[in-house]
Amino acid sequence: MVIWFYAFAASIVPVTSTATIDVDNIPRTPDAFVEAGEIIFNGKGKCITCHTLDTSAPPGRCPDLTDIAVRAATRQPGMTAKEYFIESTYEPHKFLVPGYGNIMPPVWKPPISLSELEIETVIAFLQSQGGEVDLTPFEPPVDIGSAESLVEELPPILTGDVERGQRVFVEGAKCIACHTVAGVEQPAGQTLDEGVEVVTAPDLTEIAALNSLRYIEESILVPNAQIVSGYGSITVKTGGATIQGTLVTQDNEKIVVRVKDAAGNEEERTILLSELDPEPIEELTDLKGKGYFWIQVTLADTGATVSGDLVEEDDENITLQVGEETQTVSKSNVKVQATLIDFDENVIVGELVSENEDEITLNVDGEEQIIDTFDIDEGPTYSRAFGKRLAVTSPMPNNFPLLLSVSDMSDLLAFLATLTGATDATVAEGEALDAGTEETAE
Repeated sequence: MVIWFYAFAASIVPVTSTATIDVDNIPRTPDAFVEAGEIIFNGKGKCITCHTLDTSAPPGRCPDLTDIAVRAATRQPGMTAKEYFIESTYEPHKFLVPGYGNIMPPVWKPPISLSELEIETVIAFLQSQGGEVDLTPFEPPVDIGSAESLVEELPPILTGDVERGQRVFVEGAKCIACHTVAGVEQPAGQTLDEGVEVVTAPDLTEIAALNSLRYIEESILVPNAQIVSGYGSITVKTGGATIQGTLVTQDNEKIVVRVKDAAGNEEERTILLSELDPEPIEELTDLKGKGYFWIQVTLADTGATVSGDLVEEDDENITLQVGEETQTVSKSNVKVQATLIDFDENVIVGELVSENEDEITLNVDGEEQIIDTFDIDEGPTYSRAFGKRLAVTSPMPNNFPLLLSVSDMSDLLAFLATLTGATDATVAEGEALDAGTEETAE
């Protein structure tokens, strides 16, 4: 997943280093493991690039980890803090903190490639943030040495030219207009194609050090496949008003949206999820994929209205959290509502009874009403439910597959593959730390 940090906050995010430590030579004690884990957290593991350890710091790419050992014990029922840390490092997609997308890569995979023992020290460091360190050995949920686990990470074959790729980045696709890369400047007076807007986009200086080339390729060709929190565009309705902007943060109760006023000035607005306007849902399919989190249906057999947070769905049923209990509703047992507008501009809403080419019959407030199809100006539109949703999209143009030739794409990937953030200074820093570790071990 793309782990990019905020461009506007780049100056205050700590510069990650290549620093690591030889964990094979440290004693198996809480103090030694916590110390080693902190070095890896801030160095090779790249964790500090996206996480913060300061509640007063600006929001990071991923959740703040201050006292995380306390919260981790409550994240998933029946799971201890250590078990949660194990799952989060090996299989981070299994539980997502509200407001944060599936953006953290398994740290054992390339390009980060932490060993099992290195991961164990990072877990010890996380346990030390508000909890007790437990060094009891555990069986990793993934065999990170197996060929099967690594095959999906095989990178695209890089046959492109790096220098040509940088020209594509700067002049061809004009990525530099929104993204920043240390040492690469945007040409003065550069103009964009009609309809393309300059937005605040992630800094890419370390993109190849944090993500696989497979993902980088996907993020160019299918930008909506994964959207990092803080950069997605969102449109919501509340109180009948439409609000468009950038989704900054989200939790179980509210969202924060960055919007522009008429003068172009940016401000952040906090919107309670309970205040979002429900919208009609025509088809009860892929509800979560469409961003729905709250659903209301009227049961066909009893006429009862059921509403609650969407828990899960399948082809036949939806399950809602209704108060303290969950309730499963058959998709075939919901009333279908129809809305239409006649030529007198009357809006008619009712339960669909029947329809054919000549007329439509609705149950409006308990009475059947027959409407001639020739009298309908707009509609009918149908809804099987009402729902609240957060539909987040990428502001990045989605036409690069058409704009870029095969050779352009190959060159661009070759250039992006060089963006590891490593400099002579950070390499020297890592070598010095490694040398110091060896001397201490001796």
